[in-house]
Amino acid sequence: MKKVAMLLFAAGMLLAQVLKPVQETHIKAAVLDMVAEGGKIYVATDASKVMVFDSDLKLLQTLSVRKVKDFLGTLNDADVYSVDVLGGAILYLAQAEDGYAELYVYKEGKARKVLDKSAKLYAKAAKFVDAHRAVIALMSDEVVLYDLDKQKIIKRAKAGEYFYSAMAIDPARKFVAIGDEGGEVIVLDAATLQRIKLFKDVNKDKILTLAATEHLVAAGSRADKVLALYSLRGTKPKTYQNPNFFIYVTALSPDERWVLFGDNEKYILKIADTDTLGVHYELAGHHNIVNVARFLDAKTIISGSETGEIIKWRLP
Repeated sequence: MKKVAMLLFAAGMLLAQVLKPVQETHIKAAVLDMVAEGGKIYVATDASKVMVFDSDLKLLQTLSVRKVKDFLGTLNDADVYSVDVLGGAILYLAQAEDGYAELYVYKEGKARKVLDKSAKLYAKAAKFVDAHRAVIALMSDEVVLYDLDKQKIIKRAKAGEYFYSAMAIDPARKFVAIGDEGGEVIVLDAATLQRIKLFKDVNKDKILTLAATEHLVAAGSRADKVLALYSLRGTKPKTYQNPNFFIYVTALSPDERWVLFGDNEKYILKIADTDTLGVHYELAGHHNIVNVARFLDAKTIISGSETGEIIKWRLP
């Protein structure tokens, strides 16, 4: 019976519909993070920039951060690790010297640095909790609740047992999911940093990518090559085991019907239903590793690569 099920699953994979891009553009930078809000797409890059596009991928605005000095004193472009948008304000976390990070808020035409490198935080991602607070993930196993107005730490808490590797926040900003080097996924209340859930022993290696919706968290891992779909409703996790390649990107549709993931050397993205993890669609068009993908709505997807490909896709 098990062999029959595996054959049926394989047949379903073969019948996946291949979709081509509906629009694309190319930037001279790696895409490190991306968020869509109010008909605009905000792209964090490794070229000291946040780039803002409209829904047709026309460049509208560029926000720049300072370049950073290396140990020889040479100026280099900074990585913008993460970007977020809330109520017209843009929050972006950028690389600084000595491994530290600096956090900025852009609002009403002005950029304001709200966290300086002098705070000596090894931060890797930041997301709005509300208009006045952000949650910041540190390279260690800690997260920080940060007051953006007073520019001070409200609370600092231990998330897991291993070094940080990925973070996602749900659309309502009620919780954050933290993935670590050991394969654990920790879900924290965004406003209090209290632990809600701990998922372990499903992904068993470094979490490379996370996505979150109201009830689901999708996680892709490295050496064990597992896509895991975790439910916050208490049901058993679902897994997709890829034999040949790590799971390097994932995304969830807002209606929680679809999970996107990348698991191959041809950089073809796959769309599976969240009930069975059977693959219905394949998105073919990228030529390098895809760092981030987001659903703009239930049927529209945007994805960005290591070599600056930004592609829009639409499901039938």
